[in-house]
Amino acid sequence: MYTALYRKLRPTAFADVVGQEHIVRTLTNQIIHERVSHAYLFCGVRGTGKTSCAKIFARAVNCMQPNNGEACGACVSCVDIARGANMDVIEIDAASNNGVDNIRDLREEVRYPPSGKYKVYIIDEVHMLSTGAFNALLKTLEEPPSHVIFILATTDPQKIPATIHSRVMRFDFHRISANVMTAALRGYVDEEGIGIANDALDYVVQIADGSMRDALSLLDRLAGLYYCEEITLNGALDVTGSMSAEAFYVLFNALIGGNANSALDLIEDISAKGRDFAQFADEFLGYLRNMMLENPKEIIPLITHFAGVARNIKQSGANARLALEIGCIEWAAGGNEGLLGNKNEETKVVIPTQKPDIMPAVDIVLPVEATVENIVPQFVEIIEDVDASSIVNVEVASGSPVANVIANWAGFVANLEPFLASFVKKARVYHLDNDTIYLVCADDDKALQTQLSKKQDVIAEKLSTQYNVQFAVVVTASSNFAQLHIEKFGKPPQDDPNTETLQNLIDFNVKIM
Repeated sequence: MYTALYRKLRPTAFADVVGQEHIVRTLTNQIIHERVSHAYLFCGVRGTGKTSCAKIFARAVNCMQPNNGEACGACVSCVDIARGANMDVIEIDAASNNGVDNIRDLREEVRYPPSGKYKVYIIDEVHMLSTGAFNALLKTLEEPPSHVIFILATTDPQKIPATIHSRVMRFDFHRISANVMTAALRGYVDEEGIGIANDALDYVVQIADGSMRDALSLLDRLAGLYYCEEITLNGALDVTGSMSAEAFYVLFNALIGGNANSALDLIEDISAKGRDFAQFADEFLGYLRNMMLENPKEIIPLITHFAGVARNIKQSGANARLALEIGCIEWAAGGNEGLLGNKNEETKVVIPTQKPDIMPAVDIVLPVEATVENIVPQFVEIIEDVDASSIVNVEVASGSPVANVIANWAGFVANLEPFLASFVKKARVYHLDNDTIYLVCADDDKALQTQLSKKQDVIAEKLSTQYNVQFAVVVTASSNFAQLHIEKFGKPPQDDPNTETLQNLIDFNVKIM
């Protein structure tokens, strides 16, 4: 019979426990130095190792030949406990055994000595005990026999009476960090022969939210559906009923751009794919939360509004789609004014000349007779990992300081923080004046304009720091830039940021003036 991954990969030794080093170290030290307490309280969200650590601890304290706090795994006691055949380790589910009579029976049992070193009681979900049961347990916890150890496990420690808290040693199990869980899961899937793409594994970690058991359960579902196939991100999204990050970006763009029709089209797509509207609303709130970390004041009104929308969706039952549509229309119709401010306003950010000399200036001198053939080789290696949409036709005056920036634009973008680079790569870079760089966005991409406008001072500062030259950065819409280009050169720019065609590197050229 097939064994579920979360059971098959459950840790059997302290060394196998993932993400709880502070607890493992304390428990092993207590065993090594024979300072074992009579009662413990293991707290934490589901799937973080509470029950697993309780079983490992029970085996270690009863082991005949422990090694550095670990059970040997070979003695009679270790083997019997692993098989569930040792009567000295008793597991109690407080969810179904929560009455006072159950605890009275326990009080009678603890008087009898163990066959080994300790009799260990593991009471899971202990917060579900009744008031009478807690009162019955209190006296035993206060003066337990020397051969008894209690391990109480709970996901809701606030419901544990203070009188119980004061008589136990509490351990708080942390949510497992994304990096630690990713490394552990990668080892598991390689060992099990499960093929999964890196972005799909990252998504599993994100969905698990710090719970290793949830991550392994989801991996089990994915491996069952895509047996002998590589699990892709789209496949993982289909199994969980989630939407891609692109859908969240489209909705964000529609809301702050006041485009209700675009939002409704997306909702129609969500419905057609059979996705859960409440789940989508929660995930979109998570997306906004990540945006808030970059733009705290600007995103908060939208988060507040959509938190209310998410609540309405959960209370609407069969009318969940309608609740989502109303929430989007309300914001698009007028709630976005505080977020966007003046949509047509262009801000020219000038960075002071005095900047710390953190990085040496990068001098890339373009030849006077610049041609496509002698310019392209400078970019072949650095452009590979940068979106081609960030390289466009550029008007550069001969000898202008901004020529260095334009020439190394792909490399500059590649070295930005990933979150910022993801937006910068979506814009086109242009040059009109000696000290100004224009980041041009499609007219209907209000989200991109908003994000870049908030960060244009950061971009300008990074440029100034890298090249030791004062720069200005202007974020503007395509139509506005086209007008500026016509006024200066008498014609519109050669490629239009509103088109979907990405500019090929070979089309890059420099106009010598």
